[in-house]
Formats: sequence, structure tokens, C-alpha cells
Amino acid sequence: MTETTDRRAVSTRQQILRAAAHNFARLPFHEVGVDRVLAKAELTKGAMYFHFRAKLDLALAVIAEQSALAAEVAAELLARKLSGLETLIDFSYQLAVHDISDERCRAALHLIESMGRTDDLRTNLLESWIDNLALAVRRAVGEGDVFEDRDPHDVALLLVSVYLGLRQTSDLDQPQQFLGDLEKTWALILPGFVRPERIDYFRQFAKRRTTIVLGSVSALTGSP
Repeated sequence: MTETTDRRAVSTRQQILRAAAHNFARLPFHEVGVDRVLAKAELTKGAMYFHFRAKLDLALAVIAEQSALAAEVAAELLARKLSGLETLIDFSYQLAVHDISDERCRAALHLIESMGRTDDLRTNLLESWIDNLALAVRRAVGEGDVFEDRDPHDVALLLVSVYLGLRQTSDLDQPQQFLGDLEKTWALILPGFVRPERIDYFRQFAKRRTTIVLGSVSALTGSP
């Protein structure tokens, strides 16, 4: 391929992925047909099948992009001078921002919920997510904020499970409600693995993040 052809192919692939994410963010996997994706992308089936053999491959590509983004966000947060537990809280709020305002993130997490463990989806996204969070938990243990007898992987698994559950019980389309529920969730789970004398600080840290992130989300989505 020439450089121009390569750029065109990359552009077309991204166009298809954006159209797919738009639909997967709103509908379960089984309700999204290829024709619906192509109508949104304004492309032909030939263009679609050049890049993706089937709808499942398209869904997996959406998830793979989100997995890479989540790993990048986690790496950036781990590189900052925040404490381990501050990093964990920050990660949950960063994820919430993407989940609320970015169709690609919402689509990937919706797909995890609607497709289950098909084709090792849990390994593709959730395991890498858990592993990255466990690194921050280990840092928090070393810093004396988290009890030494708490297994970092178990704490990370808890945090991932809680966030996915929150997506079911709260409302991503109501940012103030969702972020408020996220803050309440942190307040409730902190006593399970954080030393008592540090709990109030981290509750206040989560509260400050709620205020800051709500302002960011409002700017991104245009919501009041």
C-alpha cells in the first residue's frame, strides 16, 4: 500500500469503529446489526469486511481500544506523585469521565456486560484493569494506608466489581448522580481495607474529586 492508501485505510477503520461504538454504547450486542453500523459510518459492506470479518471482531476491536486506553490512564496515574490510594480513587474518577463522555469507553463496558466472557473478553479488559489497580494497592500497603493483610489483587478485584455494579444501579446519563454515587461508594468501602486513622482523609479526597470531575464532565458534555 502507498502512504496515502494506508492513511485512508486507517481513517476508514476508525470511522467504522466510531460508528460501532455509537451503537454499542446505546444497545446490547445482539441488537446492533452490521447494517446499522454501516448506516452510521456511511460506508459499504465491502469497506466493513475489509477490516472486520464479522460483528464479533468489530466488538472485540472496540474493547481492545478501551483496554489500551485504560492501561494508558493507569500508567499515567501511577507515574504521578500521588499516593497509591489517591491513585486508585483518581483512576475510578478518570474512568467515570470517559464512561460518561466518551462513546468508545461506554460501548466497551456495555459490551462486557451484554456479551459476558465470550472470546476471553474478561481477560482482554478486566484482567489488565485489575492488574494495574493491584500495583497501586501494593503501593498503598507500602505507604501504610492499606492493611498489610489485604491481598492487592483481591482489593483491585473488589474495586472493579464495585464500579461495574455501579454502572447497573446508577445512571451514566445523569453525571451528578453517578459521580455522587461513586463518592458514596468510596465512603462505604474504604473501611474494608484502609487504616481507620486514614479513612477521613480519603473520603475528603474522593469528595474533592467529585467536585472537580463534575466540572470537567459538564464542560465535555454541555450538561449543567
